[in-house]
Amino acid sequence: MKQILLILFLFLALSNSSFADNESDEYMDNGMPVLFKTMNGKTPIYIEFTDVIQGRYLVDVEWFPDWDLAPLLTGPANINFRIKDTNIKFSVKSELFHIAQRIFSLPNYRLSSETITQKEVLKMKYWHLANPPFAFGDMNFDGIKELVISEKRGAQRFYDAYKVYLLQEVEGTEYFNVVNLTNVKPYSDIDQTTQFDWDDKTIRVFSSGGSCGTMEELYDRVYSDFPMQNYKFKLTEKVQYATRDEDGSDIPCTKFVYNVVNGEEVLDEARSGPVN
Repeated sequence: MKQILLILFLFLALSNSSFADNESDEYMDNGMPVLFKTMNGKTPIYIEFTDVIQGRYLVDVEWFPDWDLAPLLTGPANINFRIKDTNIKFSVKSELFHIAQRIFSLPNYRLSSETITQKEVLKMKYWHLANPPFAFGDMNFDGIKELVISEKRGAQRFYDAYKVYLLQEVEGTEYFNVVNLTNVKPYSDIDQTTQFDWDDKTIRVFSSGGSCGTMEELYDRVYSDFPMQNYKFKLTEKVQYATRDEDGSDIPCTKFVYNVVNGEEVLDEARSGPVN
């Protein structure tokens, strides 16, 4: 019931949008426009960004929004990149792509079942997006920007998750390689709660388990003599908050700090103990 009320509220908030003023629109039993039947997670919407992103990327998207997902209209998408003035192309997939705040307010465009089924392309400027579904940023402190895909509310406690792709190039050649880091720690755990320290070249990842069940992992940058492998981190510290000891007995909320040395966790007693 709460989900239905939320969707109805969002629909009313968008009542002045491009689909709401179509007098011929019919509505489903739940009060939503028939248009939303097309947005079922199976029918694509095609998007083209008309500006050159980062001064070099031309991007188009095949998006499968699902009106039943929160936030309204989220779904998988194939994001296609082409480097300007070259034949270099690559694609990545987002499971929770979301830009609904823009598709209902595009000038000279009316979103409808007809425009979707006829595969009309939505054209928009990337720089107009307040919360873009992908971006470029230095995620490993090497001065080179990685591709970062936002998975809307795909992380713990409904935070956004991020998938990182390393873009490898060899200067003076057309060599271009995309390395998927989504299964490599700590990249696999990066979300909106992650802390980056560019001075110390560290990443601190948080795993929330309640008021006294949180875990923190600190990763230090490891530099390699091999350029194609120069993106790795090593776990150097783990912080665990717990209400049970190693024997399973109840204890006050206690912080356990472990230094990770040669892969072994060593308790740092001076930094461990009960917390408020």
